Amino acid sequence: MDVAETKQAIRRVIRYHGEAFRAIGTSQPKLLELAAITGLAEHYRSHGFTVAIHNPKGKGRAFLIKTSTRGFPWNFSRISVVKGQESAELHMNLLIRSARDEGIYCVDVGVVRANSIPNKKPSTSWPCLENVHLLTFAEVKKLVVYPMLLAQFLGIVHEIRPEFLTSRGTLDPAHLPPILVALGHFSGNSSSIVRSYVTRGIFLTIAENYDVRLARVRGGATSSPFV
Repeated sequence: MDVAETKQAIRRVIRYHGEAFRAIGTSQPKLLELAAITGLAEHYRSHGFTVAIHNPKGKGRAFLIKTSTRGFPWNFSRISVVKGQESAELHMNLLIRSARDEGIYCVDVGVVRANSIPNKKPSTSWPCLENVHLLTFAEVKKLVVYPMLLAQFLGIVHEIRPEFLTSRGTLDPAHLPPILVALGHFSGNSSSIVRSYVTRGIFLTIAENYDVRLARVRGGATSSPFV
């Protein structure tokens, strides 16, 4: 192999497709986060919830996406889901207080109790959502589901909603246990690890091949993409 020529070829490709490479590294993860909140809205719709989008005051029909930890939730769009006495809100990139200490974490999609987040700037400081108001959450990875990814996700749940490692508690059945959304398939022995969660009393939702799942909904299926 001509190493020098190969290096030059790689440089040419990177220069020519530089914008595409940057988009893969930034836009696609954000798009997947948006796909996750969309899928959750469809999940609640399939369980008989009324789903509505609420945009910041004065923004009309513009859906404002929160793509990072920066900014406050009342400046971005939220999705409400309501069924009888059960109601919740879906927020992207939401700061959450740890269940263990004063740590603050950012979840890709947070499902929270209705009206637990201000819809306009409050008069006092608002650092994050207190843990008691978080019903469940989703983390999004543009990866295959491999064993260490499952271990990492379990660690996140341990810090944010540790009760799901032993029980669903009294959570309404329509609410999913913490969700790992992944574009890829199960690799290695990861599928056997997920199957063992049932006998171990661990309640997690692993949504592998998520693009296929969401495409099924787009094709007219009325079931949840997380089933």
